[in-house]
Amino acid sequence: MSKLTLYTPAPFRIRTIDTSTRTVSDPVSSLEGGLPPYQAGILLQDASRSLVYRVSASPSESVDEFDVSNPKSPTVAHLQAGKGAKLRCAALAGGFGQPAHVDQRLYCGGSDGFIYTFPLDSSGKTRKTNSAPAPYEVVEAHGRPIMDLAITSDGTHAFALIQSADGKAAAVTKDLKPMPHPPGVHYLADRPQWNTIPYPEKITLTPDERHLIVTAFGEKKCTVIDTTTTKSYERSLAADAGCLVHINNTTAYFLCVNKFHSVDLASDETKTGPKANGFGMGFFVATGAGRVLFTGPNSKSMSCSLCDYDGNGEAYIFSEHSKDLSLEVHKDMAVGFGVIAEGG
Repeated sequence: MSKLTLYTPAPFRIRTIDTSTRTVSDPVSSLEGGLPPYQAGILLQDASRSLVYRVSASPSESVDEFDVSNPKSPTVAHLQAGKGAKLRCAALAGGFGQPAHVDQRLYCGGSDGFIYTFPLDSSGKTRKTNSAPAPYEVVEAHGRPIMDLAITSDGTHAFALIQSADGKAAAVTKDLKPMPHPPGVHYLADRPQWNTIPYPEKITLTPDERHLIVTAFGEKKCTVIDTTTTKSYERSLAADAGCLVHINNTTAYFLCVNKFHSVDLASDETKTGPKANGFGMGFFVATGAGRVLFTGPNSKSMSCSLCDYDGNGEAYIFSEHSKDLSLEVHKDMAVGFGVIAEGG
């Protein structure tokens, strides 16, 4: 595949990366407005419906839904909790053929300790702009914000990351099935919470849904949780660990300043990957399609590289017009967390 699509959050733009020529296009579409740089922005993709969701890096009244089925003319809708709560994270169930009561919802963590859900509208194409049905309360949050969410593929359980003012944090399993229902045999729902590293930012579920990894930018440790038991473990990371860019059933992959590294979820073994050609991660990272794209801004331009999750096969990416990526034209590639998809 020589063409990839790049979605950037701040402001939202759609670009094409040509891996054969190692170039990135100017935006093929433009939506006016965007998040201020200090709010960065994180993107979440629902590829089966040509939808991309944007969550602000700080609590916001809404999550933005972009319909990218026509890349030259995307549209945007704003999903709101409807109860005055601010939303700070979003997640999708990854499976198909889910039970009707959880089928293909978008889940958002609220500033009030509730999980808000956005089911599909009557068209089955986009999601309703107001949360419905009633939200799920994460009792253990005690009204504190939900920092991040991970949802099982069948849409029946949520793993919520919660934090107190003193930095103490926990991960909690929330049963999303309506009551009454048969007791779960795989997940321990509504269990006592697992303690995590302090001030966590991200919770990620492995594809086999056996483990969770809790991380924080710049933290030297992460927490690994066994979803079928009450056990959790701390795992050491490379110094000044950066962004978690990929996770499979056994390994988590990180991009740090000037280097890549991975950590084995079972053995605590940390492996340092290749150096990132002298500049490493700046303020923008995009992942997907087995790739990582990252930038490092200079005074008037930026460096841009594309590689795999291990940092191998790194290649500089240039503008389709010139060798440099100017900050003015490519400002959407300077901040936030983007998404890469197959095809251009």
